[in-house]
Order: sequence, then C-alpha cells, then structure tokens
Amino acid sequence: MTKTSRKQILTAIYIGLAINILLTVIKLGFGIWGSSQALVSDGVNSLSDVFMSTIIFFVLKVATKSPDKDHPYGHQKFEGLAYYTIGLIFAATAIYLAYGSVESVIAYINNPNDFVTPNIWTLFISSIALIIKMFLAYFYFKLNQKFDNPTLKAEFKNHFYDIFSTGLTVLVLALSQFNLIIFDYIGSLIISFFILRLSIQIIKEATSFLVDESPEPDKLNDIQTFIGSIKGVKSIDDLRVRRHMTEWYVDVEIGVDDGLSLKVAHDIAETVHISVEEKYKEVIHCMVHVNPKSR
Repeated sequence: MTKTSRKQILTAIYIGLAINILLTVIKLGFGIWGSSQALVSDGVNSLSDVFMSTIIFFVLKVATKSPDKDHPYGHQKFEGLAYYTIGLIFAATAIYLAYGSVESVIAYINNPNDFVTPNIWTLFISSIALIIKMFLAYFYFKLNQKFDNPTLKAEFKNHFYDIFSTGLTVLVLALSQFNLIIFDYIGSLIISFFILRLSIQIIKEATSFLVDESPEPDKLNDIQTFIGSIKGVKSIDDLRVRRHMTEWYVDVEIGVDDGLSLKVAHDIAETVHISVEEKYKEVIHCMVHVNPKSR
C-alpha cells in the first residue's frame, strides 16, 4: 500500500468516524427523548460503528507498516484481526439489542397502556440519518472499488446494511404515529437480526484472511493452466496458492527436462516466476521449485 493510498484510506476512516459519532449522539438523544426503542437500537448500531472505525484507525497504522525483521511478510494480517474483532463487536451488539427488543415486545403485550407513541421528531431524525447512510455507503463503495481494501469493504458493507436498518426505523416510526407502537419494538428486533447477519459475514470472511485459505478452484485451475503453457515446463508437480489478505502467495513445483543445464532450468523457473506475477496482479510473490523429468 502506497503512502498516498494509505493517507486516503485513513482520511475516509476519519470522515466515517466523525459522521458516526454525530449520528450516534443524535439517534440516542432523540430516541431516548422521543420514546423510540427502534431509534435507540439504531443509535446503538451507530455506536458500534464508532468502535469499529476507531479500531480500524489504530490497526491501519500498524497494518500498513513496511516489513521488518519480526514480520518479514508485512503487517497486513493485523487488519484481518481487526476485521474479525469488528465481527465480534457486531455480534455482541445484535444479541444485546435482540434481548432488549424481546423484553419490550412482551412488556407491551402485557401492559400496552404503559407505552407512549414515539415523538414525531424521531421520524424526522431517522429520515435524515437514512439519507446520510446512503451517502456513506456510496462513498465507501467507490473507495473500495479504487483500493480493493478489506477495511473499506467492511465499512461499505456496514453502511449498506445500515440503509436497511435505518430505513426500517423510518418505517416503524411512521407506523407508530398511527398508534401501532408495537412495531417500534418489532423493528428494533429486526434491526438486531440485520446486525447479526452482517457480523456472521464479517467473521467468516475475516477467518479466510487469517487461515491462509486458497482462492476459488477456477482461479487455481487458471494459474495451473497458465504455468503449464510456459515453454520448458513439462509438468506441474505441486501448486499451492494462499491468501494474504486481498493478495496471494504462489508456491509451485515444475518438472523440466533432466538433460538441461542448471542455467537453462533456472531460466525456465525465472520465466514462470516473472510471468505469474505479471499476469496476476494479486500475486505478491511466486516461488518456483524445479524437479528433473526424464525424457
């Protein structure tokens, strides 16, 4: 990652953090004042976004450092750890919101007269929040297209799903204005399921970043076919590709004619090495081992 791209990504995180702090304060403040549990739940969701952006900010400072003696392959996997932590935070948030929402639904069914209609201002605030979330989702979508960064991808996914949760808040608050107050608590429960679904997706993808998972079979086959087509390669005895966040490491054993000189065999291996890295931009490094093959 270049210094320029790192600076742009960090600036994007700053923007998201500042907006999420503002949304959290407004949603929680008006949600509590206006007696809307759905808006409070949406505010807690925004609060988890603040924690997420804060974690990302500090981790990116480590993840974008150059390789050193203790980390010869770089520090990118710290970003994977942050991604995983974000998923856990979202899961905890979802469980907390779901528990509170179920309690409120049960309490409303037992004593509906104890509950009041959410203030009309809560509907107005949630509508503004929806517009802001749509802007943020588009903003991070475009940035991720440019940088193909897992952190930006997490931010985009988060804001994209927030569109649905905040949109749902707008809907249930509109229904509540017609004295259908129970929908406020049902909406809060549904929002918790949105957050839980997102957390599972993030944890699953973060795990693939951290356990050296292989790319999809069609990509492996494509690499194998390409290497097999290079002049001088008689066979591919072993091919392993592992993910390093959004990039790959390739380890391949090729068979060459056992009658070739060491220099010629080395030149074939070097051609494979350079060709793979040039064709597949995701490949950080291609390590080639040569095996002798009889004619």
